[in-house]
This record gives sequence, C-alpha cells and structure tokens, in this order.
Amino acid sequence: MKIANHTALKEWSTVIEALASGRQVILIRKGGIADPKFGVEADRFYLYPTYYHQPAAGEEPKTVTISHWCEMVRTWRVRDLELLHRIEPLVAMSREALETRYRFRPDQALHVIGVRTYELPAPVMIDVKTEYIGCRSWVSIDDEIHMDGSHPVMTSTELRARLESVDVMLAAAV
Repeated sequence: MKIANHTALKEWSTVIEALASGRQVILIRKGGIADPKFGVEADRFYLYPTYYHQPAAGEEPKTVTISHWCEMVRTWRVRDLELLHRIEPLVAMSREALETRYRFRPDQALHVIGVRTYELPAPVMIDVKTEYIGCRSWVSIDDEIHMDGSHPVMTSTELRARLESVDVMLAAAV
C-alpha cells in the first residue's frame, strides 16, 4: 500500500516530532510563499521534514528521512487570532510562529487539520530533488514508500477525545 501520487506535506521537523510522539494531533497551515492558496491536496500524505529557516540555495540537504504519514480526519478554518491562541497549548509551535502564520496572507483563513499519524515500519531516506525545494506545502515525491506495517501513534479512542477537545476550543470557527 502506498499513498496516491506520492503526496507529501512539507512540515517543520519539530511538528513532525510532536505528531510522532502523540503530543499533537492537528496541523496549522496557510501555505508557503510558493503556494498562492493553501488547500488539503490529499486525505493521506507523507510528512516531509523541513526547518523553520531553510538553508540558503545550494545548502539544501541532499537527503531527508520520511518516517511518518498522516490521514486527515477533520478540518476547521480559523480567522480569529483569539481562537488560534486557544489551541496554542496543543501544538509544538510558539505563539510568535502561530501569529506569523496567522498574519501571512491576511485575506485567507488558517487551516487547522486534525490528523491521525502513523509510523512507517522503517524510516525511508529519500534524495532531495530540485522540485522538492522551496517554500511550498505539497510535493509529489518520486520514491516508492510502502505503508504496509505502519501503525498509528495513538488509539482511535484517544484521537477522537483529543479532536473533540479541539472542536470545543474552536467552537466559534467557521
């Protein structure tokens, strides 16, 4: 079993670590500089690790390691900074980073995406290709990454409870 179109979401490595450990069950996205608008391009996607300040051109890593994938289970849209502050304790991002993401493209809502995270049976190192580089959210990776043997990082019951708490915190979100 593989993800259709080899879709991967580029996400900060600290966020991937929080998802992998079960400390976080949501993603907060508005898109990258190269994305005119953000949208969820796939219900299932690999997590492609990035860093807050990517290296300068020519200093990109030659490889990255894919260790997890996600399945989207719920979405919200947030246009109110106060609502975003409510969910700050649920994410690995600092308040400053959340507010920066909120202010980027003020005409667009933030996407809060509830996900079920799975660990691959073994991490897979892939070569970084030119088309993966840049501040964009979604990439289609060339490598065949098999998901057979993956396991969820938390039970369905625990995930449901955690997402219900997000739902309560974002009750005013549209």
